[in-house]
Amino acid sequence: MISDSSLPPRGERRRVAAKDNGLFSYLKYFWNDKAIAAITPSSRYLVGRIMRAAEVEGARRVVEYGPGVGVVTHQILRRMSKDGRLLTVEMNPKFFAALSHRMHDPRVALRRGDARQIDRIAKEEAFSSVDAIVSGIPFAFLSPSSRGELLGKTAALLRPGGRFVAYQITLHLVPLLKKYFRRTNIEWEVRNIPPHFVMTAYK
Repeated sequence: MISDSSLPPRGERRRVAAKDNGLFSYLKYFWNDKAIAAITPSSRYLVGRIMRAAEVEGARRVVEYGPGVGVVTHQILRRMSKDGRLLTVEMNPKFFAALSHRMHDPRVALRRGDARQIDRIAKEEAFSSVDAIVSGIPFAFLSPSSRGELLGKTAALLRPGGRFVAYQITLHLVPLLKKYFRRTNIEWEVRNIPPHFVMTAYK
């Protein structure tokens, strides 16, 4: 028999339960949407590597493709300028609903839609000359022509010197990044399920 004294404090138990419920919800979305590449939300190690690559400290305009449940989104908001704006584009309706429910920062514009329409969405949100674009969408699930289309629009939206950071489970995107950007950098983060490559492309 487990005594109550051997359990975490009640507040901690509630936090653990909430975390488990969030993970369970993510897994339900994963099984119901085959366009989701990762089986769990990004680990703190992967998120930290993404943030170092994106260098969004003080940024005034940031875009995020595929924010999912908002793990990376929250960290972008912590670092970007107090008077900046973050535009997120999420296709999965359940992720979008969950993010809309949790996200109350006035700096963020949440849009449900296809990242391939970022040129139209950015125009509607008055976004131009973006400092950084972070992407968690699985490019491997897009057709080759769609990958090129999205990267072309991404490069056009970035300001000179801006960064595009994509975290992916394969390196299939590297040749295209070299086509649309002047320089690329690749890192590998194993402390995530599954491990991810973090690719930074500089305009």
